[in-house]
Amino acid sequence: MAPTPRRSELHRSAFYRSAAHTCALILLSASTLLLTACGNFFSCEGKASCPCASGVTSTTTNPCGGGGGSSSVDYAYVANSATNTTTVDGYNLGSGTLATATSAPYSFGYSPSSLVVTPANTYLYAATDSALNSGSGYVYGYSIGTGGALSILSSGEPLVSESVSSLAVSPDGKWLFCLDTNSSTLEEYSIDTSTGALTFAQTYGVTGATNGVITPAQITVAPSGDFVVLALGTGGAETFSLNETSGVATFQTLLSPSNASTGIYAAAVDANNYLYLAGTAGLSVYSTTTAGVPTLLKTYSTGSGAHSVVVNTAATYVYVGNQSDSTISAFSIGTNAALTAVSGSPFTAPTTVTALAFDSTMAYLIASGYDASTGIELYTIGTTGALTSAGTAASGTSTTIPEAIATTH
Repeated sequence: MAPTPRRSELHRSAFYRSAAHTCALILLSASTLLLTACGNFFSCEGKASCPCASGVTSTTTNPCGGGGGSSSVDYAYVANSATNTTTVDGYNLGSGTLATATSAPYSFGYSPSSLVVTPANTYLYAATDSALNSGSGYVYGYSIGTGGALSILSSGEPLVSESVSSLAVSPDGKWLFCLDTNSSTLEEYSIDTSTGALTFAQTYGVTGATNGVITPAQITVAPSGDFVVLALGTGGAETFSLNETSGVATFQTLLSPSNASTGIYAAAVDANNYLYLAGTAGLSVYSTTTAGVPTLLKTYSTGSGAHSVVVNTAATYVYVGNQSDSTISAFSIGTNAALTAVSGSPFTAPTTVTALAFDSTMAYLIASGYDASTGIELYTIGTTGALTSAGTAASGTSTTIPEAIATTH
């Protein structure tokens, strides 16, 4: 159980390159060896640097194999627990239910603003927003153990001193990106994949649209590793090209909202580099270059107040969480990312739903909102993309506490 965070002097060391991972060879028979992809985290497909989860034996969730330990990796971590705003719920989704993970719920001692799991399923990083935590903003790290149990790194000391609204990890697992809450900057840290330690790498300026106010909402990295996308509320959205080898990101494009009341609050990128931006105007779909330069294809109507969006690894379905009317809009993805509403959409969601995530098998969608009995909901995904409830759990009820979900890959 993590102690209440305390302020410490954190020093940023020089930028260094971390060694690239290579996928393990799995012995399929006495005479045949095959090099496999790395788990269901599709962003590593075709990459020599794809990291493999250690201590995992399931060939379904981690084809790279590994040693002893858990036989499956299918966990979800949900902030804004009904137990306490500083507690994070943990679930094992392997059986298609919200089964409690080992040692869950976890007392963090602070209210997380964002959570992210590394591609190798070895570490979870949790960020704090200074507005929620007595003027202190930090990033903490946790190792993920058997049954999904969390153990805090660095003896409970924060790894980074920074107020963060959103976290994202590059597909190769080498870089952590932090969208700063206060100073409108994007911070990048290299990840020591052996210890989870973070080393400062670079700061990038975030400008935002001149006809809106920057509200740092979400950062996401394209599964290809080609570019980074920032959703900035009425400040619009920005893209940066990314060199995964060096970690260097380069500003590419600013997408400005049509007016000061139109916001972009969530971003997702599919395996084909199509970009999906959710916000006041609905769901906008863009084709992109490998540098992350977008071209608008079409905007689709969703429910009211779209604040979250996810796309599955096969790039066949995209789901949008609609905060204002507590629904989830579902679309099938066709040729050139043309969308068709799934029959039955929109689906009933937790109250004021603001966070969505797929499980590691892509068979389930988990959503989180604000309700003392049904604030967290797990859905099975049907063959047509339709959602069917598979169980609910309690969440917090105060909308001043951010919703955040991180799942293993």
